[in-house]
Amino acid sequence: MARFFSVMLLVLTWYASANNTQVIDDVANIVEAQFVSEKIAAEVAEALRQPHFKSTMSTIKDPKEFAKRLTDALRTMSGDNHIGIVFSSDDVQRYRIREQAKTNATAQKQQAANKASELAASASANFGIQQVRLLDGDVGYLEMSYFDGFVDESAPVFAAAMNMLASSKIIILDLRRNGGGNSRVLPLFLSYFLGPEPVHFATKSERWNNSSEKLFTTSNVQGHRHFNKPIYILTSGTTFSLAEHVTYHLRAFNRAIVIGERTYGGGKAFDPIVVSDDFYLRMPRVDLVNARTKTMYKEGQGIAPDVATTAQAAYHQAYLLALTSLENQEQNAAQKDYYQWVKRIVSAQASPEQTHHSLPQFKTRHRFADFEFEVRQNELWLSFRKLPWVKLINLGNGYFYDDRSIQRQFSFVKESNGFQLKVYRAGESPVFINEVVDNSIP
Repeated sequence: MARFFSVMLLVLTWYASANNTQVIDDVANIVEAQFVSEKIAAEVAEALRQPHFKSTMSTIKDPKEFAKRLTDALRTMSGDNHIGIVFSSDDVQRYRIREQAKTNATAQKQQAANKASELAASASANFGIQQVRLLDGDVGYLEMSYFDGFVDESAPVFAAAMNMLASSKIIILDLRRNGGGNSRVLPLFLSYFLGPEPVHFATKSERWNNSSEKLFTTSNVQGHRHFNKPIYILTSGTTFSLAEHVTYHLRAFNRAIVIGERTYGGGKAFDPIVVSDDFYLRMPRVDLVNARTKTMYKEGQGIAPDVATTAQAAYHQAYLLALTSLENQEQNAAQKDYYQWVKRIVSAQASPEQTHHSLPQFKTRHRFADFEFEVRQNELWLSFRKLPWVKLINLGNGYFYDDRSIQRQFSFVKESNGFQLKVYRAGESPVFINEVVDNSIP
């Protein structure tokens, strides 16, 4: 029995060795013929074919570990962050059916079922549209978690999102958690921000089939377009691939300011190529070059932000910059006051640990017409028209905020005979109320 298991182990070891070597040979041939850069393709293929490399890799018995080690080697050799070998017989079968569906009726039915399943998953994820919000201060916010390849099916969802942002004057596009997606959606997405006429934004080329194509936005997308609004793009160190393309193209056309961290740096789009029954290759063979700069960001280096800050701080930083820009351009005094109102709130949210938490020097309750205030354990409390007491939000610099349905901000001015209260409503001039002397208040 022991001898039987020893023989079986030798057989499995030989099989793994032979299989690994064959996969490496096949990968070398595919890379040489199809990798986006002919020079790098030749260098990688030569490195893969070295006897020492193949011998070392042939000893790895676990196919998942083999795929990981080979992927690491491919990325080191090529300097590309997209390339990689994947161990997945299910995905291999799915990609084979996709290819067979071009000529085989049975495969066409299976491919239709696969596509329907993928579409359902994409629809449940809202085609990557994670959040759409109208922020206080006329600022729109759009968070994309990925960019989906179902262009026609996602168009009505994009239209609804863009319509919701119609009243905004500046848009914050959050790509901090976006790892990329399918480049087919680029013309649709960029059409909402470049225009109004069709814009040639990039040229797509593929060495493996000797093709080249100019990519244009379109002027007839559904929903509201925002080509005349400033865009602030939020990035992180994990903003990757197509999210970086969106960032680069919009900034190249002077449409966006990038705020946050340097992006990851993965520039070449990939296609899956079947290698065997168990492995497929993520092959970067599609090159997109910006039409204005005639280049792109460097692989592995990513995109440096215009305003460098942490990914965590990027949202508030962008929001404050947007509000300041709107305030500086505004001529109407009430609207300027409104932007200042919002800035006080956002500033307190951005740096709560740095907010100056000074309190009015109240020793007892103080009444100003319908407002009563009291300091309790280093917090300021409010009762309006004898309603239940609420704790106010300390915005710092002497401002306090009641964020309920009727939102107000308060500040106090010390006078010789007491205090004067300033009551602020969004977009309105402050109301001044003198303290009421009331001996009935303890």
